[in-house]
Amino acid sequence: MTNRVSDSEKIVLETLWQESPLSSQEVVEKLTHHDWNEKTVKTFLNRLVKKDIVSFEKQGRRYLYSPKVDRAEILSEESSGFLKRVFQGDMKALLSTFVENKQLSTKELDYLRKLLDEEK
Repeated sequence: MTNRVSDSEKIVLETLWQESPLSSQEVVEKLTHHDWNEKTVKTFLNRLVKKDIVSFEKQGRRYLYSPKVDRAEILSEESSGFLKRVFQGDMKALLSTFVENKQLSTKELDYLRKLLDEEK
């Protein structure tokens, strides 16, 4: 996947990952706390369709939307982009920043140790 997904598009995707297929009206109903109208949601859905991240199926007079990519793929790409943008691809700099600024809990540090041990 090479198309960046905006924060608003990610919110729509999260809704579709939780339950799909959904109509645009159903997505609006699930996102009432964002105060988006149906036109706004349809705009986000259309962008995601154009980016080939969401598919749709016509059912009667409505369209049902489903994600074409899984959450892990989006997270992987976003993580990679963040690493490149902020740390010029330097994983050591990223990790040391989090550790040195005490932004990782003991539980998170233990989890990282476990992942590293599994990679050996």
